[in-house]
Amino acid sequence: MTYWGHRARRGAVVLRGMAVCAVLALACTLACGVPGARAAQGADGSVRQAMAPARDAVSQDAASQSAARKAAADEAEAPAAGPAASAPAGPELRIGFSTSSLPYVDMVNKSGLEPRLVAAALGRSGYRVVPVFLPHARALELVRKGTLDGCGPVGRHTDVAGLALGDMYLQYRNVAVSLEAAGLEINALADLRALPVTAFHNARVFMGPDFAAMADANPRYEEQVDQRAQVEAFFHRRDRVIVLDERIFAFHRTRLAARGVDEPVRIHRIFPAQDRFFVFRDPTVRDAFDAGLRQLQESGEYRRMVR
Repeated sequence: MTYWGHRARRGAVVLRGMAVCAVLALACTLACGVPGARAAQGADGSVRQAMAPARDAVSQDAASQSAARKAAADEAEAPAAGPAASAPAGPELRIGFSTSSLPYVDMVNKSGLEPRLVAAALGRSGYRVVPVFLPHARALELVRKGTLDGCGPVGRHTDVAGLALGDMYLQYRNVAVSLEAAGLEINALADLRALPVTAFHNARVFMGPDFAAMADANPRYEEQVDQRAQVEAFFHRRDRVIVLDERIFAFHRTRLAARGVDEPVRIHRIFPAQDRFFVFRDPTVRDAFDAGLRQLQESGEYRRMVR
């Protein structure tokens, strides 16, 4: 063996010896100074092994949920829905409600007077109501297509041909509201023809043909979907009359007053009370709703809910 071969062999032996010493030193340290370290290392390895499939499962679950959400959206053609509060565990009904009419409908919390009332009435027959929030016209379209089981509110003048109309469940009391400072005398529908008027969305349909004729003859007539914005703009713009349900106006006015936005107003009760209904695809469900509504009225629960 050459000189350099002997040198390399001796070097390898030295390195192996150093490695053995290092391992022995580490073993002593773990045994004497860090009790339980090996257990911690083992646990850490187990956690890493467990986390790998868990991460894969989370990724797969996220992908599955994304696909499910897309499929549900394609199928329903409507915004996401959620179960009404305290609903019974029974056959599920997808019921359409409006998108912006506090206190009747609370879209954010999937609640409000109307979802609670419908859920309570249908719950008497074991149904579970899942509210879906979307515009009236779209809701009726989806009931006809079979995507929704029912929707509301609808008025007497709404075209519900081919569907099952339930009993009147509530009366809306629409009013005209003006600022006291404006000094307006509004005693009849005709008095609105020459005034700037902002009504709720689809008022032409809900308020009947005479109101629709006034709206068509008034170049300063407009409608607004967001009734919170309708009431707020009324106090800021000062030059308009608003037409909306008296409960809705009182609700939003109270909230605005808490922010310091309020003025004396005149409530012009020039419209008759408007009956409101729910419409259903299946007459059997309609009958269950009507029966449940009667039971709520007879028990006094209905009065407590709508006061």
